[in-house]
Amino acid sequence: MNIKNMLERIAGLFERERTICRIVAAWCSFAAMVLLRGEGFAKLEFAQSISLFTVAGWTVLFFTIYTFIAAVFERYETDSIVLLSAASVCVFKWLGEYKNSSNSFLFMLAVIVVYSLFVVYFLHRQKQLISKIQPSDRSVWIFTILLGTCCAAVIAYVTCMRYATFSAPNYDFGIFCNMFHYMRETGLPLVTCERDALLSHFAVHISPIYYILLPFYFIFPSPHTLQIGQAVVLASGVVPVMLLARKFGLSKKASCAVVLIYALYPAISTGCFYDIHENCFLAPLLLWVFYFFEKEKYLFMYIFTFGVLFIKEDAAMYILIFALYVILSRKKYRHGVMLAALSLAYFGFALWLLTNFGDGVMVNRFDNLIYDQADGLMGAVKTAFVNPGYLLTQLFTTSGSTYEKLVYVLQMFLPLGFLPFCSKKSSRWLLIVPILMNLLTYYIYQYNINFQYQFGISAFLIYAMIQNIPDLKAPTRQTLVSIGAVACICLYVGTVLPSVSHYRTRWQEGKETFAKMEEILDTLPEDASLSVSTFLLPHVADREYVYEIDYHKSKTDVDYVVFDIRYSMSDVARSSKAAYLANGYEVLEEHTGLILILKKSL
Repeated sequence: MNIKNMLERIAGLFERERTICRIVAAWCSFAAMVLLRGEGFAKLEFAQSISLFTVAGWTVLFFTIYTFIAAVFERYETDSIVLLSAASVCVFKWLGEYKNSSNSFLFMLAVIVVYSLFVVYFLHRQKQLISKIQPSDRSVWIFTILLGTCCAAVIAYVTCMRYATFSAPNYDFGIFCNMFHYMRETGLPLVTCERDALLSHFAVHISPIYYILLPFYFIFPSPHTLQIGQAVVLASGVVPVMLLARKFGLSKKASCAVVLIYALYPAISTGCFYDIHENCFLAPLLLWVFYFFEKEKYLFMYIFTFGVLFIKEDAAMYILIFALYVILSRKKYRHGVMLAALSLAYFGFALWLLTNFGDGVMVNRFDNLIYDQADGLMGAVKTAFVNPGYLLTQLFTTSGSTYEKLVYVLQMFLPLGFLPFCSKKSSRWLLIVPILMNLLTYYIYQYNINFQYQFGISAFLIYAMIQNIPDLKAPTRQTLVSIGAVACICLYVGTVLPSVSHYRTRWQEGKETFAKMEEILDTLPEDASLSVSTFLLPHVADREYVYEIDYHKSKTDVDYVVFDIRYSMSDVARSSKAAYLANGYEVLEEHTGLILILKKSL
């Protein structure tokens, strides 16, 4: 190489953009090194003992190293690689260690914005390298199955550890443990701890979809089976997501990105962290409905439509919204009308059953839309039609006048790169409508991704995202999908993985205590009736009569009363204890700081 070429090569290494990139990469590397050596970055005093001279020295050292690497591997554009690598270390350390729960989402939002810039820059600089990556069909499906398995494993681990660490309460996990015990013994969805009396769970919510899990529970009669079943059901949604992506002509790389977004979509995982609910079936079954509609395999579409209807009485609303989309956006009038008629007929039938044979329809979550309570659910419908302006006053309003709904909207759309909105076809925005069911209420759990009310909405939003991606031009498409994937990963690290760490630590620190509590509860006769504290109930729910103390109070129709004395007892529990002792119950066992058992005197 002559001197002229050498000088040109050296000059190329110090082009302005590459030099700035390398300086930022060197500084990020120093920041990552400091983060790896200690914790507590969120405190002002963190790393204040390090002088600016030290910062400059390490930055120069890293810059020199990266310049040497760039010279040796010139054709690989290493500057953007080391920049993204160093930034990634910082990001995941920040997200993993930030402890301020009241400000956590705003912090994650700041991290997502900055990290997205690094990722988009990396993709811009590595176009040639990325274009050479052409995954095979086999590798795409292996990737899909691996992501689905990881999704299921994390959900199953957290939920099973909730049960194992006595963190899952009666409402709602104990209810379903007791119900599945009855289903295994009698075939009927009976339960005693839901309304403090023996009744069918279907008197509260009509959910025959639960019978899909019964064969597995019959073979493995354990609460863990229910938690694992929920995880597998939700994770199975990666399959219709991949099929939809391929149906709409997404590239294999884009299809993998979409599957990654579903598998790591925070609302999918965190929605399970309050234990099993029938809602978990919504995401995969709706996605199958969408897929078979797109493939024009209508028999299977209707089969899965019935599956959705059997999840819960209000699941019919999702089918109705989809029917409107089929009519207005896709002009499939016959199937749209049939879907609408089917959903309305089933919904009306379910409401009739609940009104005449059950506990009635739960409409209190929409009390803010109902002027005359005698009107029931139709009161909310009337408000929507006669006073739409009032709906706007409720859209982002909460009972506590906070900004939770705005945070919720960002949590739902940011991991999708806001792609559900990116369509010139306004009728496609109908797929966003289901989120209104969670925004037009004061029921706080519906606009909180840590509960089960997001699964159906998630399916619609992901369906909309998949449809919109092919309509965008290449640079915009890549940028928005990348931002969605980055946001998804960051929110997953910041909201899902901390639960893994929390329950692992809780188990490791208290496994001997939890084993002792299981041993104590196992001494209770299987045929005895019990009144039990909420966190103990799921562990003794495999019996004919079991009630929660705070609702059963001091009724003397049970053989044993079992108090959880790890925490301060509620006022109801304390008064119940005094009443039971006054009514002749005796202290059978008292394990200090754990469990107190009273037995009915003969």
